[in-house]
Amino acid sequence: MWLFYFVFVLSLGIFTKVSTSVIEGAEILETSARIVNGYAVPITEVPYQAALGIRRHSGWAHICGASIISSKSLLTAAHCAVNYVSQPSTIVAAVGTATRNSGGTTYAVSRFVLHEQYSELTLEHDIALAAVSQDIVFSAGVATVPVAPAGYIVPTNAEALVSGFGVISHGGAASSKLLAAKVKVVNHTTCILSYLKNNVVITPGMLCASGTNPARDACQGDSGGPLVYNNYLIGIVSSGEGCAEVEFPGIYTKVSNYEAWIKKNVV
Repeated sequence: MWLFYFVFVLSLGIFTKVSTSVIEGAEILETSARIVNGYAVPITEVPYQAALGIRRHSGWAHICGASIISSKSLLTAAHCAVNYVSQPSTIVAAVGTATRNSGGTTYAVSRFVLHEQYSELTLEHDIALAAVSQDIVFSAGVATVPVAPAGYIVPTNAEALVSGFGVISHGGAASSKLLAAKVKVVNHTTCILSYLKNNVVITPGMLCASGTNPARDACQGDSGGPLVYNNYLIGIVSSGEGCAEVEFPGIYTKVSNYEAWIKKNVV
């Protein structure tokens, strides 16, 4: 399970954490999905894709994905930002690149705003806004994506596009290039029932999607990244059981449920 919280294995009496890595001494729980069975995509096809990374002397080290929604604001997952609210200057937002950890243009993050009801335990309200210190310069490879408005209906089985720089298999190596995959939106009740056996609660603020033949999904490192349908940002990569598991669709933050919150905090 690549959820950003502790997992209790009661039958074995084990208390464990999963999908962790250490960056510059700070523990980062990688809840991000990675793109599994995706394809390399040029940044001009997904110009809204951004990456959040730890600032380094010689560049940056990828943490999570994000989506450009204005000249100074990006949307990401709260679990990507929670460790950096008090030190946003350690993070940069990279745009206009299809290469992990290099290329494009980087902007200093000046502020993170997490949803006030975000839960690290359940990942409910897993949404955050990252503000950058300078206006983002737009181009063919750098553009905003419209946020799905409140009440926006995405039909079951609608095909959406998820993209990111995450790993290409659960626990595997990360892709050096930006990958994308087409996934289909899963009926909400079906998703609730899929996760019921694992005692994971799928709330109205979550949206599920998956791909089959072959199985396609986001994975570690894709967290915070975009799920886009009909040119609207409908989801933020949040969590899931494994990656591309047939029984368990990927879980995304349902963006349309947070339109008012986004409008309140966007700069």
